[in-house]
Amino acid sequence: MNKTANTPFDRDEFRQEVEARLDEIGKPRLSAAFAARVALASLPLLAIPKKTGPAEAGFLWFWPEEKREKHLLAVCRALQVGWSLTTDFSLILDTDTVTANIGPTVDVSDVNAAAVSVSVSAISVSIASTNVAIVSAIADQVNKSVTNAAAAAAYAASADNNLIPWIRQELQRLGQTLEFGAYLDDPSFPQLPLQRAFLSQLRQLSNFDYWADWLQDRYDGRPIDPAILEKTVSLPEEIRAQDPRAINRYLAELTGGKRQEKIKRVRAIFIGNGEAGKTSLISALNGEAVTEGGADMTRGIEISEWPLPDSDLTAHFWDFGGQVIAHATHQFFLRARCVYVLVLNARSADSNPNQQAEYWLEFVRAFGADAPVLLVGNKCDLAPVNVDLNRLRESYPNIQGFHGLSSTQYRGRFAREFGIFRDAFVAQLARAGESARLYFSRNEFAFIAALRAESRRNSFLEKAAFEARCDEYGIAEGERRRGFLDLLDQLGEVIHFPELYRAGFREYLLNPRWLTQGVYRLLYSDLLKDRHGLLRRGDVHELLEGRAIEEDGHRLAYPEDRLDFLIRAMEQFKLCYPAPNAKDAWIVPDLLPSDQPASIGFERRGALRFDFRFQTFLPRHVLNQFIVAHYRDIEENRAWQHGVSLESRKWRNTRALARADYQSRVLKLEVVGDQVDSYFAVLYDSILDILERMPRLKHDQQLHLDEAARIGEKRIFSDEEPTADFGSLLVHKAEGRREFLCEFGKYDLQRLLHLMQSETTGDHRAPNAEKKTERKAMKFWRERLGDLGSLASLLSLFG
Repeated sequence: MNKTANTPFDRDEFRQEVEARLDEIGKPRLSAAFAARVALASLPLLAIPKKTGPAEAGFLWFWPEEKREKHLLAVCRALQVGWSLTTDFSLILDTDTVTANIGPTVDVSDVNAAAVSVSVSAISVSIASTNVAIVSAIADQVNKSVTNAAAAAAYAASADNNLIPWIRQELQRLGQTLEFGAYLDDPSFPQLPLQRAFLSQLRQLSNFDYWADWLQDRYDGRPIDPAILEKTVSLPEEIRAQDPRAINRYLAELTGGKRQEKIKRVRAIFIGNGEAGKTSLISALNGEAVTEGGADMTRGIEISEWPLPDSDLTAHFWDFGGQVIAHATHQFFLRARCVYVLVLNARSADSNPNQQAEYWLEFVRAFGADAPVLLVGNKCDLAPVNVDLNRLRESYPNIQGFHGLSSTQYRGRFAREFGIFRDAFVAQLARAGESARLYFSRNEFAFIAALRAESRRNSFLEKAAFEARCDEYGIAEGERRRGFLDLLDQLGEVIHFPELYRAGFREYLLNPRWLTQGVYRLLYSDLLKDRHGLLRRGDVHELLEGRAIEEDGHRLAYPEDRLDFLIRAMEQFKLCYPAPNAKDAWIVPDLLPSDQPASIGFERRGALRFDFRFQTFLPRHVLNQFIVAHYRDIEENRAWQHGVSLESRKWRNTRALARADYQSRVLKLEVVGDQVDSYFAVLYDSILDILERMPRLKHDQQLHLDEAARIGEKRIFSDEEPTADFGSLLVHKAEGRREFLCEFGKYDLQRLLHLMQSETTGDHRAPNAEKKTERKAMKFWRERLGDLGSLASLLSLFG
């Protein structure tokens, strides 16, 4: 029974009718356009009022109040993406926003809950259909687009039977349509009673006027400017990371022509093993003399500027040190909107060029997404650099070519090869500069230019001076100014740590070089190495106070009153943690002893044993940040470069052991004691929190199978540790199965998972930890298991 028209309706039968008609038309891209129009027609149904409960539930009552704007923006943005079917440009979709943020939390006790639920389902499935059409032309994906479009129409009709004749009329028009742009812009939308109410309530939300206008234009059939559509759909990551109000404000100003200025600089990042010749290559690009062994090894990061030939762009060269200790800190500076130059060394004793390439290409994929990479085989005058380029390109299509050369002979024997590399490098930088999608107003652009000029004179800017500058350049107070400060922080123009300012610091860092050079001077000091990472406040003074550094025209000074900022910034970056039982002292986990303690005293019998197995490489900072996150639980200082022993302060008689095997790329977690379920949930969530910033870093999760849970005969494979994919176990549980069958035999599923499940209703869980676990772990598995991941049966595992 339809809740709106109160007439019988068979949704599946209607879906089959629509799908048959779409198959008959045989134009998948038009099917996606049809789905987009269905979503737009269904949108006013989100204004269905709440019939039961308090009247003040208000607009969008079915979503949690704190998430309403986020969900609504996801819906509107996804609809806008659907309208980009009229263009030919490549779109960059924030799929997490488009999919994970749309589904509502519906109050099922309300009589209108079902109508709202199917309405949002119609919108979600419509969006899925348009996304498939945009990102893929593969046959099975095209068929999926048609299926989704039919399902969307069925959901919409189920929500409101008034849409049934309109949908059939749309299908009739669709068969006569040759140009989908004209079809999308047709104003023949049904005049649902809720349309006016929806747009009116939309305007009452802060900064959602932009979307009310945009949707009204679509209902009225007004043509859309392709150039504006491209800018609004392809939002840069710095804008997508902001809150909904800031995003809406940016979109409105972009559409209104107030944002037309782009930063004319691009970042080039040089990476590779130590002594590969990255610094020498940069010297060659600068036209300087290069001799074998003439450049000192880079410790940390060296930053310099390079005018791009025949362009108004300036390239910023970031020369990254190749030492292992530096790898853990590189994560803070790698970005997607860069050009990467991966320098390989054929004479490296550690690995061959192909192994070097794969390691660093995974680094780029984890932190730099699909940014272009130029491979350079340096020192070819001493030995050839042989790489399997075709095989590497199969796994890393962002490789833009391989260039074998010699930096020391770039003017002589390898002049031709160097010239080819230089031209390719310049072309990639120019392309990156042209594709920049972040636009500023003139006032903001002038403000940024003034900050850069100031950064050459001073590394810091008083907060009061920043506020005065904002007033001078017309950056309004409140949400706008806070959003602008966050944007400057993401761009690296201003380093902003809110926690530090709450602790009393009243300055912003203008020059990131000050931070990187200070941190690396400490990390690479013999003093810290000799003390296995123990850093005292006096050491910071000894190594930095009054010792200015000259770098690329910048004078970096470290006076007494700024050293606390440096230490606190290292804590914020999770590079160190407070030393136990010592005042004004910290531990840098990267410099801990390399050997595991002779006696850990960890009783493994009955422990929950869990592995994170990484397919390509295990970043060193994962364990380091885990140690920093749980430093209060470190048991008797038992922490080393490859592991840590923990004893929970919150849950009695509960311990954990975490160890990283970098050779086999496995992070091992073991938990034992009285309250394994609680401690495991927190530690598991902590690891997911660290991995969240590297969504492309592929890993599997394996649970070691407890022999006590075995059903029947003992395992056959005596030399192999029985494990099972954790996701498979969750699927079995979600489906209500009692047993788990795998190559190691048959197991009692309840007994396998019992150590993870909370079997008490006491208050032994920490409230904050419980909420955090639900947020991270449930989100992780919902994205991977779909509908199964949202079943209540999984909640017992994740808080």
